[in-house]
Amino acid sequence: MAKKGSVEKMIHALDKGEKRYFKLFCRFQSGNKQYLELFELIESNSSENNRPLKTLECTDLAVTKNYLGRLVLKSLKSYHEGKTKRSEILHLLLETEVLFQKELYDLCLHKLKKARRIAFEYENHSLLLEVLSWERRLINTTATEGAKRVKEEIMALEAKTVDVLDNYNKYNQLVHELLQQDFSDRQLMLEYLQHPLLQSKDFAKSFSALTLYYHLHYILNTLTRQGKKGRTALEALIKLMESAPHRIEDNPDPYVTALNNLMSMMLFDRETGKAVPILKKIRSIPSQYHLKQKNYTQRIFLKTYNVELELYRDLKAWDQALKLMTEIRAFLDAQVVSNKYQASFHYQFAYIYFQLKEYSQSLAMINHLLNENYGQDRADLQTYARFLLLMVHFELGNIIVLKYAVENTRRFLKKRRGSLLNFESALLKFFAKVSLAPSREYQDHFKELSTALFQGHSKEQRANILDYIDFESWIHSKLIDTF
Repeated sequence: MAKKGSVEKMIHALDKGEKRYFKLFCRFQSGNKQYLELFELIESNSSENNRPLKTLECTDLAVTKNYLGRLVLKSLKSYHEGKTKRSEILHLLLETEVLFQKELYDLCLHKLKKARRIAFEYENHSLLLEVLSWERRLINTTATEGAKRVKEEIMALEAKTVDVLDNYNKYNQLVHELLQQDFSDRQLMLEYLQHPLLQSKDFAKSFSALTLYYHLHYILNTLTRQGKKGRTALEALIKLMESAPHRIEDNPDPYVTALNNLMSMMLFDRETGKAVPILKKIRSIPSQYHLKQKNYTQRIFLKTYNVELELYRDLKAWDQALKLMTEIRAFLDAQVVSNKYQASFHYQFAYIYFQLKEYSQSLAMINHLLNENYGQDRADLQTYARFLLLMVHFELGNIIVLKYAVENTRRFLKKRRGSLLNFESALLKFFAKVSLAPSREYQDHFKELSTALFQGHSKEQRANILDYIDFESWIHSKLIDTF
């Protein structure tokens, strides 16, 4: 019996294409189709509560739900068949088994030749062994001329494949072992660098093993504060991956991870300007390597857009941020995007407009964020958006509105956590005062706010206060203003 809630989770995880395919898939199923009604009911219900399902007129809900789960999984298998080289090999092996039972040995051999070629090209050694096992079985059954020689060749290739697979597993084991260690123990990390497998790249007997060789050098050199060596290893890893574009097309995750790691090293080394081209390089992966997974492509764009906006925010490169924002808004208009990213982007848009003194535009973005029902998604941004709203109302001279906005923010914060942080109390106190004070007293209130927020605070405490809004720069600009 399926785990409680598993069918609902599976259906809610389907993208548009998978849902459309499932409904087409159901057309070819015979018999009572109550499971399709159940699918549509679950699809329309965002919660995982089973109560609404009881409204369905169904002979046995549990049986129908179980059958639906199996059918959804079956349609997913069919939909994603052949989308990775591993699944393509597995499908060829399944076809081989069917053809073998029908004694269609010539067709079996054709399938196995194709499977062997793919397994070699993509270094899937475990499945290559399965392919070779079927080839031996086929030779034993057909007993063709020259069978002994062919069988010996197959066995020699099996032995070589086992050796290569064993070599890869040793590197993999080293990675696994390293992850269990205390990374802060520099001496231990230096000892790992002396491991025999890491003394020369020539010890790696396959492309996959070589990627682990460079990956281990990148990790260990970085952990032992040998940044230049770590970066050299990481750049060698990226170059190696780019030499095999067909492997990136089949599985882009390791390549994306390596580029993200390089970008992190650049940011750590304060090479912020060099990080932006890396982000654009990551964003070009779907088109350059012909990725077919739309969800994966969307995730790449959303993550890189978000990080690039944050980079421009840190650099205070507002014109570049505005240019990118136009591109992002066009992308969002054509996509169905999760609440998490919607909240993040609308907050960043609001903050960029604020820095550009486009206060009405900033207000529109904040209202969009606050009027949407995001629940607990990015509650941190929902909090900062309310403080940004107070700043916008102040800049627009909406002093009467500001007074009510202060109370709304206070209620939101108390409802969210029950109590306010010190810096939140100081900000609300400030905005409450300026909503009642004449403009000639504004500078005095800004001085009080600066003292309350920053005087006597550690660097870490100041960083927490300035996490999403640079209050310090805003206050400083007001202290030199003439009201």
